[in-house]
Formats: sequence, structure tokens, C-alpha cells
Amino acid sequence: MNVYVGIGVAMASTEDFRGVRRHGMIFGPDNKDVVLFPEKVNGKYYALHRPTVKSVGSSEIWIAESDNLRYWGNHRHLAGLREGKWDSGRIGGGAVPFRTERGWLELYHGATREHRYCMGALLLDAGDPAKVIARSPQPILEPEAGCETRGFFGGVVFSCGALVDGDTVRLYYGAADTSMACARLSVREILDSLEYV
Repeated sequence: MNVYVGIGVAMASTEDFRGVRRHGMIFGPDNKDVVLFPEKVNGKYYALHRPTVKSVGSSEIWIAESDNLRYWGNHRHLAGLREGKWDSGRIGGGAVPFRTERGWLELYHGATREHRYCMGALLLDAGDPAKVIARSPQPILEPEAGCETRGFFGGVVFSCGALVDGDTVRLYYGAADTSMACARLSVREILDSLEYV
């Protein structure tokens, strides 16, 4: 019997992109916006996630760690909503974090209470990704073009992944839940725009 119990996160792996091995749930309901770090940090795997049950508060970013990618623990609150700012309604992980000379850079989504979604950045400590060093005071990408402001869910830019090549980040994103687009951003400009906490 299938019973709906909420939104959870499952893990699957492949070695050839033809066959898939399913490993089951790694974050139970209600949880979403899970982003795995691309490498171990001090012998541990890390993941960003967003529990959405009211008992843990608002829709904000948490961090967890694992020895094996299947069982996660040491869950900690990482970044919260900011009243009166572009990320005052909800926030969640976006692209896979990547290393810079200043630490891990995470491109995350934030929305206002009116559901306008933008992209910003968190700078996390290189040796302890549970420590936020800096954060975007203003969005690094916001819905401005027609394909971003009008559509199935207008006023939305929402990360689907990023590729980094030197100073260039190609941020692939959903626009208004209707289209896909790619923005080219400068790593240096993102880092220089951050506000240190």
C-alpha cells in the first residue's frame, strides 16, 4: 500500500548512466533542496538540506554530515531568512557548492513572502562548511527578462546546477517554471559582492 507521507529525498547512483542503483531515502519527509558537497571535508561528506516541517521553524538551510552518503547526522541550522530582504520568505540550496580560494561557494535560491525567487551566494569555511563566512546582501541573479517574469510561475529564477571554469560560473536555471536558461557570472565578482558576517 502506497501512503503519501510527504516530500523526502532518495539517493541513486550509476557507473555508466545506463543502469541505476537505488539506495533508498537519505532525508525523510518533509525535506527538499538537498545538495551534496562534491568531495569530503576533513573525512566527512556534507549535504545542505531544507527540512520543511513547522516544528523546526521556517524554510531555511541546514547542514548535515555522513561517513557513507546514506546515513546522515549532526544536523545543524546553517542560514536563515532575513526580514525585509530578497530572501525573507524561504531559502534553499541551489547548485553544488564549489571551492574557491576563500572557501566553499554555494549559490542558493531565496524568495520573498510574495514568492519572487532570486539567486544569491553563501561563502562557507573551507575546513568547516557548517560555518557561514559571508552572504549576498543583494541577489546575484533576479527575474528581469520576460521569460523570467511571465510564465507558469512568474518572477522566478531557480538554480538547476552550475559549471565552473576559472573565473566563469555558468549557472543553469529555471525561469518562471516554464523555460531553462544559462547565466554567465564571475566568481570574483560574486565573492567581492558578499557581506561578511
